[in-house]
Amino acid sequence: MDFESIASAIPPPGPTSDQHITPPTGSPAERWARLGTDSAIVLHAVEVRLVELELIAPVRTSRGEHRRRPVVLVRLSGTDRGTPVGGWGECAALADRTYEAEDVDGSFSVLESVLGPALVSTCSTDGRLPPPAALGALRWRAPDAPLAFAALEMAVADLHLRSMATSFADWLGVGPDPVPAGAVVGECRDPAELLGRVDALVDQGYGRIKMKIGRGADLEPIAAVRQAHPGLFLQADANEDYTESDIDHLVGLDRYDLACLEQPFRRDDLAAHARLAQRSSTPVCLDESLDSPESVVRALEMGACSVVCLKPARLGGIGHALEVVRLCSASSVPLWLGGMFETGFARAVNVVVGAASGTDWPGDLSPATSYLRHDLTVPGSPEVDPAGPPRVVPSRAPGMGPGFDPAAVDRHTVRRVHLETGPGPGFGHG
Repeated sequence: MDFESIASAIPPPGPTSDQHITPPTGSPAERWARLGTDSAIVLHAVEVRLVELELIAPVRTSRGEHRRRPVVLVRLSGTDRGTPVGGWGECAALADRTYEAEDVDGSFSVLESVLGPALVSTCSTDGRLPPPAALGALRWRAPDAPLAFAALEMAVADLHLRSMATSFADWLGVGPDPVPAGAVVGECRDPAELLGRVDALVDQGYGRIKMKIGRGADLEPIAAVRQAHPGLFLQADANEDYTESDIDHLVGLDRYDLACLEQPFRRDDLAAHARLAQRSSTPVCLDESLDSPESVVRALEMGACSVVCLKPARLGGIGHALEVVRLCSASSVPLWLGGMFETGFARAVNVVVGAASGTDWPGDLSPATSYLRHDLTVPGSPEVDPAGPPRVVPSRAPGMGPGFDPAAVDRHTVRRVHLETGPGPGFGHG
């Protein structure tokens, strides 16, 4: 059976009562570890796509400006006891390397040449698709590509969940309560323009705003926003733009009652963050520095941060993210979900992780339609709680998130390769 015939035979997502499997009990991390352990899925094909999306408005940070959002997608096709099944994963890599060492081209290449073939080989040897928690050996085939691996892990999990007609939220035991969403404003050196953007978001009901700041664009903009909105839950994100010589300057932010100052220094300079934290009353949050559960433990032990920005993709996937949730919960360390301008699919995944974490800090979880000119998920996917301030509802669609709209994905695809199992597997280009 070739890839196209498998893909066309995959039914649209939707619950099927005779397929539904009761989720396990236990903590989210324990539930995740059991996903797919009883699977009989046979993998037939791996497809990697690059889609080009447009941001509604440019996003400026201290590291540059983003106007478009290319996204790498992974699609797995297989059969479960003879029934065609499929699953999707989404990569968080951005267009270039100004923010991460891994960009979309690098992620695409790793998935095409390393991780995709490795998964096919593993499935050929074992005779079935492995559980997400058993993908560790694949992870170390590409140790410098956590974002690509996280996308593959997501696709494997999505395939398992769709085969069981079970949602990610139900599998983790997430309840129906909506999750609070925050908004992000890019760096802006014109206080009037900035206030206009913030005012509009506050008028929409957002109670948390994260401002991008940098050298020469920090004190005045923050002061203007704080004066206009004295009770606003306000965060500042520096994206590594400062050095330790700026500590005295950054301590001056204490007067503005920020919820936290995010990643002021280089990601590898935990000592400087710890020294700032000792002098400042503003909580220090780390983002770029946290690329594994071990790095989170190290940063907390050093006193380099007291707040954690949780980005599952940078940590290397959902399994590691749930481990960080467990660590922070045990230590009473506040965390919140960071965003990478995902499509509605991956953003829905983050919403469920946020709900599972129990955090009351609003995350970067505003609907994808608030920043992408065109989303790729099926029209009418439930996202926003209509009552009260902006809150997002955990998806109950089978799989990791709401289904992709095939026509929208095809329309925005600029590159595609696929790998089929069987004698002499190889990638085909499209």
